[in-house]
Amino acid sequence: MAHVSIKTTGMHCMSCATLIQLNVGDLEGVDSVKTDLGTGITEVDYDPGVTDVQRIVDEITAAGYGAEPVS
Repeated sequence: MAHVSIKTTGMHCMSCATLIQLNVGDLEGVDSVKTDLGTGITEVDYDPGVTDVQRIVDEITAAGYGAEPVS
């Protein structure tokens, strides 16, 4: 398993965070996802043999939010 923290912008409420969690969580290879509305950070544990950071970022941006990996 690998882990990535993604700065997620454009969220306005808990429904936004929940939508991101549901969409990213549906990706094959994603083990867990937690989006914190207060910090604007989405934490994702994933299998790098199945998916990658760019696919996760693409899923967040497709939902209408900004997304950028942070170290």
